[in-house]
Amino acid sequence: MVVVKRRELTFWERIYLPEIFRGLAITFKKMFEPRVTRQYPEEALPTTEVTRGQPRLVVKDDGNIACVSCGLCEAACPAYAITIDGQETERFIEREPERFEIDMLRCILCGFCEEACPKEAIFMSDELELADTTRQGLVYDMKQLERPASTLKPRIDYVRGINDRW
Repeated sequence: MVVVKRRELTFWERIYLPEIFRGLAITFKKMFEPRVTRQYPEEALPTTEVTRGQPRLVVKDDGNIACVSCGLCEAACPAYAITIDGQETERFIEREPERFEIDMLRCILCGFCEEACPKEAIFMSDELELADTTRQGLVYDMKQLERPASTLKPRIDYVRGINDRW
């Protein structure tokens, strides 16, 4: 049997006074520092290309949506927030979404849909604000999700840069 010899606490360690004074010193130091307050919503939150905001569908330069309704983003979504129904099309691309909805009340902004998409059709935007008066107002359909590729270009370039490492 191994006996562990414990160190005997000093008088000051037993009464905790040095720790209390150290905590009070930090508190008083913070009390007199200048405060930083953001005047939200008048002052927008700063965003960069790294910001993972709400997911958006890419509209190509020809005006068509880049999605081929393969369903990989729907399968990758851990919150089951994405619903896709595909349909046939006359264009070279064989399928496109007939219905593409994202329930933003369920979306956890994880970015798995962005990672799963083989056609680079869905990207996380820098749009952060989620507010509506009804629950149904936060179920976004295709028209609400569509954004031109030019507005998502910083995020698209960032994701391509990450993926080009491999």
